[in-house]
This record gives sequence, C-alpha cells and structure tokens, in this order.
Amino acid sequence: MRFFFSSNKNKVANSTVKKSKNSGSFCNVYTLSETGPVRDHNEDSIAYSFPENNHKNLIAIVADGMGGHNAGEIASKIACDILLDYCLKYWEKYTPEKLLQKAFKNAHNEIVETGKWNPEQHGMGTTATSVIIQRNVCYIGHIGDSRIYRLRNGNLTQISKDHTLVNQMFEDGDITMQERDNHPMKNVLLQALGTTTNIQPQITSNGWKILEGDRIFMCSDGVTDVFSDGDIKDLLSMSQAEFVLECLSCTATTRNVSDNFSAVLIDISSINRTLPSKTKEQNVLL
Repeated sequence: MRFFFSSNKNKVANSTVKKSKNSGSFCNVYTLSETGPVRDHNEDSIAYSFPENNHKNLIAIVADGMGGHNAGEIASKIACDILLDYCLKYWEKYTPEKLLQKAFKNAHNEIVETGKWNPEQHGMGTTATSVIIQRNVCYIGHIGDSRIYRLRNGNLTQISKDHTLVNQMFEDGDITMQERDNHPMKNVLLQALGTTTNIQPQITSNGWKILEGDRIFMCSDGVTDVFSDGDIKDLLSMSQAEFVLECLSCTATTRNVSDNFSAVLIDISSINRTLPSKTKEQNVLL
C-alpha cells in the first residue's frame, strides 16, 4: 500500500511553525481518536503534555478500555489522567523509569478501587501505552496490546511487546508469525490495568536516544486490526507528518474497522510545529 497527496503541499494542519535557535530536537505531536463506523461509543483515550512548557520534553499516552456499561471509557480515562498527572507532578523528582513504575501502579490501583464501588464498573480494565521523552532520550511504559512503533531511516520497529495469549504462544514457538497475526484469539490479554492482581508493565530502564527524523507512533489495536506493519511503515514514511493520521482515518473507515481506533504520532524535528503547550486529552464520543 502506498499513500500519495498531491494538493496543497505546504499545508500544516492544526499547527504553527516555529524555528528555534536552540539546539536539539522538538516533539511535534499529532493525535487521533475515533469511534469508527461500527461501535456506538469510544472506549479509547489519549493524552499528552509538554513538561516544563518545553517541547523537547513529552509525556504521551494511549489507552484502550474494556468491560461493562461504559466502564471501558472510564478505565481508559482514569489511566490517562493518573499517568499524565503523576508524571507531571514528579517530573523533576524521579527518573523516567521510576516515574512510569509508580504512575502505572497508581493508575492500576485507582481503576481497581473505582470498580469496587460501582457494580457496573467492576472488573473494568484498560491497556496503557506511554512514552516519556526527556533530554533527547525516549522511555516507554506499556501494558496490554496497544503498540509503540519507531520509524528510523526507513526501518520500522515495534518497541512495545503485546501482552496477549497469542503473542505468548508465538514466543513459545507454538505458532508461526502468520498464525499469530491472524489468530481468532489474538485480542485475549494477559496483562491490563485493573484486571489482574499484580501487573508487570514493560518499562524501559535506560531508554534510547531519539534522532532528528525519527517518528514514534502509538496506537490502539483498532489500528493494527486493519493495518499491517507494512501499511504502518508506508503511512509513517509520508513526507508530511500532518497528513499521516488524516490518511489513517480515511483508510480505516474505508476498511470498515470494527473497533475504536486511536493514534499519537510524534515527529522528531529541528522545527517546532506544535501549538502552544497545554495538556490535551481526547475521549471522543461520536
């Protein structure tokens, strides 16, 4: 699959362009969260913010909730709220690794406790996939089957690990990659916030250095249900980042995606195209 846009090549959607004399790379952020053509409400949430009002720093989260009457959207919103608020509050106190460890634990406990007090929300849970960028180093915290990819020099790498039964079967050598990707139980989770007694999120200890030109892509499984890794690579390879999610949305709808779909694209650049700093969160009901 290839994606082409020929009109209005200078368009910069929902952004302003700001050049800086300071060295280093900026995090230009583009977001999308949609109900999709089949579901009647959106249980995905996304959030991001620039700590210290510095667009070289970033906290971004994608969460995909599940369980009960409207409980999924509650669980995903709690996850985004707590992960974001905790990391902002203790940004200077803890290392990114410690920040993510404590924030994930707090989010998990809050979802469990909230579910105890409302029968309709009992057992609710959510995936949570997060990125922290600090001093040009990227760290991730992740649980569930939402994903983080990195495109660098034309090479796509999945950074996060799917916490699913089918991926465990693949890692154990019981099924092939093709069988994993097409397995009818591929969405059965082994780990999620709120649904297990003890959580074991994937959290990076040392991180990896970001480079100008990198694109970091976070998405819920509604995206990967209808886009292969090859499709995602083609999307992220588009020259203008502001068109990537627009194209993703149109294509997902055309493919009649059966789930909500959400994505955060982080374009690492020497140019700051992002709007003035403020916390942004989306849990869109369409």
